[in-house]
Amino acid sequence: MTVARKRAFLISIAICFFFIVCWGAYPLGVRANRLDLISEQSLDQLLGMCIQFRVDTLYVPIVSYMEALYLSDQLPRSNVLINNHAPDSFDPLRYLMEKGRHLGVAIIPIVDLFTVWPSKDFPAARKHVSRQHPEWLSMDSLGRVLTAPAVLDPGVPEAQSFLITLLKELLIRYNPLILAFENFGYPSPVYGYNPYAMKEFEIAKNHSYARPYTMDDFRADALTSLLIRFNALRDGLGVRTRFLLLTETNPDRGLREHFQDWVLWLNSGYFGNVALWYWFMDVKTVRYDTLQAFDILANDGFIVGFSPLSLIRAQLDLVLQEILTHPVGGIMIDTFSPEALTLLNLNGIGLPR
Repeated sequence: MTVARKRAFLISIAICFFFIVCWGAYPLGVRANRLDLISEQSLDQLLGMCIQFRVDTLYVPIVSYMEALYLSDQLPRSNVLINNHAPDSFDPLRYLMEKGRHLGVAIIPIVDLFTVWPSKDFPAARKHVSRQHPEWLSMDSLGRVLTAPAVLDPGVPEAQSFLITLLKELLIRYNPLILAFENFGYPSPVYGYNPYAMKEFEIAKNHSYARPYTMDDFRADALTSLLIRFNALRDGLGVRTRFLLLTETNPDRGLREHFQDWVLWLNSGYFGNVALWYWFMDVKTVRYDTLQAFDILANDGFIVGFSPLSLIRAQLDLVLQEILTHPVGGIMIDTFSPEALTLLNLNGIGLPR
């Protein structure tokens, strides 16, 4: 992490701490739905709710199922925009970034760089990666393409190069302050056996003299090496963007099932921050996972995320009480529910305007 980037990060943490101490308020971020992005009117309504419920950060999915919810030369236009008759010139991301800047709402784009499609019924768009490069898709150990979901295999060198090009487009064209990554890992341990990836595994295995080298090691290394390339690209371009990871709170589960070594990624500075989603919402688990994050992460300003609509009111009250006993860097939820947002505001979540 450069001195300037470290200084900017420390300033942001200090600002959050000031609001928590002086105002008794935690920063509040909400994830938008893709259907919220179909028109200027829907985006204005979204930003209006941010103002009304003291939401300071809006997380926006812009790469989903290898389709773009922005003007892209690398990806086909999202079916969400096409099927809702959005004009071809309409750029939801650009509109939100410009409006958010004036309204004091930070816009954080979210990219899912691996999930190609949720089923085997791939879209008809000829530009879609499932049509152009089916040889990049991840397979099981028997050589069968996995389609629930279908994903780009992170171990395929050509797929990595494609993702570098895609990320470069985003960084140059939009230069976001923060870019969030979700599903940055393998969906499960059955993924990762693409023949091109297996060739890379054999090369890595033959060069590993110090210890036995397994497919689990290779898959974790493939993700880490890609992330290192992302950081090198950003630094080479000279843009200010910091990377944020959206992941579950359990690091052992993340490494075992998705090969995400996110503790290493965070503590090495490959990601500037993390939004940890509670994988099981009871008070005991929330307490354990939160304290564990404070213990293992060099950056204590991590964001905690949860789905308020998955809890009954009594559960939500208890979980909020537990979260608010710790100086976390902010709260993130996954729905624009007026009821949930009102409850969060009443608990001091959401920065005063």
